[in-house]
Amino acid sequence: METNNQNGVIRIKKQGAPSVLEYDVEKIDQPTADQVMLQQKAIALNFVDVMFRNGSFPLSSFPATIGVEAAGVVESVGTNVTEFAAGDRVGYFSRWELMQNVG
Repeated sequence: METNNQNGVIRIKKQGAPSVLEYDVEKIDQPTADQVMLQQKAIALNFVDVMFRNGSFPLSSFPATIGVEAAGVVESVGTNVTEFAAGDRVGYFSRWELMQNVG
């Protein structure tokens, strides 16, 4: 699979009204030893994401990327990854980085 090293992302730098949502483009590097790189095919934005954005669920570090459910195809894997291979279809929910250290 061909890898695109640019990725659009929606982040918040503070919690509040929908106007705090910011679109950015970031460079995506090859996965490190314990990571996989996904080509996203479907990304869900649910009420829990609204609660992260509006402050109902406090966040302790910013910027934060909201959106805790998605599905896609594995593009590449790090050297230590044995349970996934390029071409595997995957789905996931939650982001530990987003929710850890929540006030």
